[in-house]
Amino acid sequence: MRRKTKATKWMAFATAALVGGACTGGGKGVGDGAAGGKPSKRGGNASQVLGGTDAGVGGTLRLASIQGPDYMDPAAAYTVTFFSYVGRGVFRKLVDHAPGPDFAKQSQLVPDLAEDLGQPNTDYTEWTYKLKDGVKFGPALGGEKVPGVTGEEITSPDIKYAIERLFLPSVAAGYGFYYEPIEGAIEFQEGRADDITGIETPDDKTIVFKLTKPIGDWDYRMSMAATTPAPEKYVSQFDGKKISDYDNHVVSSGPYYVDTYSPSEEIRLLRNREWDPDTDDIREAFVDGVDWRMGFDNADCVDKVLSNDYDNAVDCEPKGPQLKEIITDPELKDRFFNFPIACTNYMFMNTTVEPFDDPKVREAMNYAVDRANQLKLLGGSSTGDVATSILPPGMIGHLPATEYNPFESPGMSGDIQKAKALLAEAGLADGYHEKLLLVGDAEPEGRKQIESLRSDLEAIGFDNLEIRNPNFPDNYTQYYGVPRTNTAMGFAAWCKDYPSPVTFLEPLLYGPNIIQQGNGNYAEIDDPELNKAIEDSVAIPLDSEEAVGSWESANKLATEKAPWVPLRWYLDRELGGTDLVNGYWHQQLFALDWVNTGIKS
Repeated sequence: MRRKTKATKWMAFATAALVGGACTGGGKGVGDGAAGGKPSKRGGNASQVLGGTDAGVGGTLRLASIQGPDYMDPAAAYTVTFFSYVGRGVFRKLVDHAPGPDFAKQSQLVPDLAEDLGQPNTDYTEWTYKLKDGVKFGPALGGEKVPGVTGEEITSPDIKYAIERLFLPSVAAGYGFYYEPIEGAIEFQEGRADDITGIETPDDKTIVFKLTKPIGDWDYRMSMAATTPAPEKYVSQFDGKKISDYDNHVVSSGPYYVDTYSPSEEIRLLRNREWDPDTDDIREAFVDGVDWRMGFDNADCVDKVLSNDYDNAVDCEPKGPQLKEIITDPELKDRFFNFPIACTNYMFMNTTVEPFDDPKVREAMNYAVDRANQLKLLGGSSTGDVATSILPPGMIGHLPATEYNPFESPGMSGDIQKAKALLAEAGLADGYHEKLLLVGDAEPEGRKQIESLRSDLEAIGFDNLEIRNPNFPDNYTQYYGVPRTNTAMGFAAWCKDYPSPVTFLEPLLYGPNIIQQGNGNYAEIDDPELNKAIEDSVAIPLDSEEAVGSWESANKLATEKAPWVPLRWYLDRELGGTDLVNGYWHQQLFALDWVNTGIKS
């Protein structure tokens, strides 16, 4: 999942975020909105471009960060900070998102390692890719030239092993479920097969994926870091350990390699001399390297970019006085990327915990919560809009609040009388007085959200809350993701993995995905009607009109089943420095597209 949190942007299961459109098989975008789907009222059609477009080669890009990425291993990593910074420059995939400041073009997939987008059969159960000639592996981490790997051409078996790694216990990958529909994947995962039989490599330049069910967004799944090529003979020695340490030996395939990696402290990227720009239509690779420093607190991180000590704030966002200063200063505002991204803040209700096993009670909660105040506590209108359904702007299936708002209240501040009427229908006219576990997080913002919700709940007679505010990520790992804790309510956030509604509805609200540890369906909803709506929508090619209607219906159904109270649709808040040239924000990456950004000095 992609969880977008106070200090880091986790990708979705994930990640999580979240973090995620493009098209399948054709090359056109899926809509006219900010990232595909319905247009957003925010942000226009393109990012501003910092420093003009005449970028030259050379210089070092300086990045400031709070935590940095979770891993260097592209199979284990699951954060926006990895995908958009390390992944975009160090590794190549079969397909990737197009460059440039135009949001509509950014939403399109283009070939990367592959010669073209995937070629599906008629029912979308088989996808074929042909690899480009001349794309070679670069050095491993630290600049090591690996015999038989560095300088050798990338082949289809390298892609096959990359995906098989997702199912190895030693790798502990976070989003293998996207690839479980490959024939033989489950058998391989369970140790009943030596390889995934549904991945065929008839020659070194051809890879074929045979699926157990139709999937219309397979190209999207091939755009994720999981498809980063991994030479089996070299990588398997690390994967064969109890815990794979390929993290410390990753082999580059993009224009840069990892020279230095000190977790939560520093990353240094340098040019990969094996990279051939003639094979790469996505990355200009203007800068000679990247100096990425971590360990700043949020305010200091932002200040480092405001003062131009660093060129980009990776995982820190201006808040409070800093945010006010930026949006009221014309010069600073010109350096501020403030655009919609496909993320939703929400409060979930556990549908297996009384009284939230009753849909009427969950509907009552959707009326009772003061969403306007929740948005204010989350940072106000510069951080997003009140959410009225589950799917956010930037993907098909999204429904703007002006078109769809099933739990509307005056100013979205709540309607206590409607809430009480629904509770009366559920037999709770006097409220609910048994203990309910409500979990938030320890940050001031999280505590304020809890207090606002407590006030709303007391107004409808819910007066026996057991409140816990653990530090992030314990709220996720020790409560939300562990069904046996019986967490009744909690605050969470989710961002797309790629611009398909499947990256929201399947990990978050699809019943068969409920697991006993690391669960992403915090509401534990297992509704046959909703499950079928998700399954039916997944089978439809994402660039079709049929998909738009199908996902809109699934969004409505999921919202009206009321496992969540949607709270906020995000606006990203990211800063660029004055030394950037051709510096634009990429809506699909949630980040500066640094591989196409130059440096003045």
